[in-house]
Amino acid sequence: MRIKLLAIFFSLLLGSCALNKQVFIANNCEFPINSPYPGGVLSTEITNRKFNENEEIVAEGLKSFICKYSFNNYKVFVPIPLDFKKTRIEIKQGNNLLNSIEVLKKNYRESRITISNEEYVSPSKDLLPRIREEYELSQKAKNTVSALKIKNWEMTIPVQGLMSSEFGVRRFINNEPRNRHSGMDIAAPEGTEVITPLSGEVIISSNFFYKGNVIYVNHGAGLVSSYSHLSKLEVKKGDKIKTGDIIGLVGQTGRVTGPHLHWEVYLMGVPINPEVFLVTSNL
Repeated sequence: MRIKLLAIFFSLLLGSCALNKQVFIANNCEFPINSPYPGGVLSTEITNRKFNENEEIVAEGLKSFICKYSFNNYKVFVPIPLDFKKTRIEIKQGNNLLNSIEVLKKNYRESRITISNEEYVSPSKDLLPRIREEYELSQKAKNTVSALKIKNWEMTIPVQGLMSSEFGVRRFINNEPRNRHSGMDIAAPEGTEVITPLSGEVIISSNFFYKGNVIYVNHGAGLVSSYSHLSKLEVKKGDKIKTGDIIGLVGQTGRVTGPHLHWEVYLMGVPINPEVFLVTSNL
């Protein structure tokens, strides 16, 4: 009888998810850590029993979705882009205001580096088609949303080393302004093992011009991570990997100034500070 009731419970949950793509089920919705600043994730509890799973949530035009971990327990996650300017985010469902949360200020430092290889600063026209193709492939990978289920969101650090550049840094290369730093750099000796911090499926394992040897992993529910500048790729596209599996080795391929891992985490296509997913964090 108990087994039958459990089967009914999960069938109801799955049925509700099928009606609203924003809703997904997880055993643990504690991660990502609530970090309501540009480059972080707003995470708020929904306890209103009138909450309608089948009606879309809106949050200042930002992407948002719902983590459901029991019948009446939900969290709304809103990944906040680095360039978000508003000071508050109102989360609404129809005419119902679920919450209004202040967006905290976050100061990101400047980083100035020098690249001696001019091809990585101003690529020749011959390289542009390759760069454009790889950009499109990476954009598609970052925006992957699949039915893969996340049992637990919390991540472990993918490599042991020293953080050499944090997320969100305002970058200047050869004194020219460039895109914000969309990941975390961890310096380590070449050949150091890199592990996956969370189970998933490899969706890219290739060599890109800027990123060097790079791996993208789909963890499910719109969560994707990438690992760049590797000296060696230990997995291939389509591989199913588990937390702690070795996926590559630290290197200095692509546009780099030394051996390190460039680790990115994307939520619904939005670059997020990887620290909000770590078991231990300085947030």
